[in-house]
Amino acid sequence: MIVYPSDWEKEYEKYGSYYFNPSELLNKLYLILKTINVPHLGYSGGIDSTIMLDVMAATYSDRKVHTYIIASREDHPDVQFARKGSKIYNTIHHEFIVEPTHKKTDRFEGDNAVRQLFELLPKFTDKIICCDGIDEFMCGYYNHQHKTASNYKHYLSNLVINQLIPLNHASKDIEIYLPYLDNQLIDIYRKIPLTDKVDSKHRKKPMIEIAKHLGILDEFINRNKYGFCDAFIEKNK
Repeated sequence: MIVYPSDWEKEYEKYGSYYFNPSELLNKLYLILKTINVPHLGYSGGIDSTIMLDVMAATYSDRKVHTYIIASREDHPDVQFARKGSKIYNTIHHEFIVEPTHKKTDRFEGDNAVRQLFELLPKFTDKIICCDGIDEFMCGYYNHQHKTASNYKHYLSNLVINQLIPLNHASKDIEIYLPYLDNQLIDIYRKIPLTDKVDSKHRKKPMIEIAKHLGILDEFINRNKYGFCDAFIEKNK
């Protein structure tokens, strides 16, 4: 169940104009993570979760962070990048390489991977940080490169029904923390002009700026985007 933020079923459709400052967002994220105090992360090795891991490693420097990845094969790019990120940040890394199962409750592509992850997590933790929502706010989908306000609002308007409600259901008694959906950060996202978030060459431009500010390696910044919808797709199919 999602426990943070408590108002996660809010409307996410607005945006405005703003001069983006990576340090402002990062400073707020450090404070949010101190409040949450959960050193467990669902980690794909993508730019968003690597930024989160970087900040978590600094925030929880008195202990090791635990990272978790699920896929149906070891050569999946997320598995490979998660291994690299785990070594860089010296995490306790948990890999779940599993055979996909399907249930009638799996409504969307990728729901089975999410469900199986949360079926396995109780062996290790009852609380975890996830990075949901940042693709919607920072234009992380390929369709965002059409650069239309209606397209941007479309993804935000579907965030709760298509992603957060299924996540809330699949996680059962595992407590889910979504720092990227904290209202303090949303206030920043909403003020960044759409043209500053995406162009014909780059998506999530503010996240790229943050990653470079943190010194994250280019291979994590420039890698192709995958997701839970791809975690159980067999190679070459």
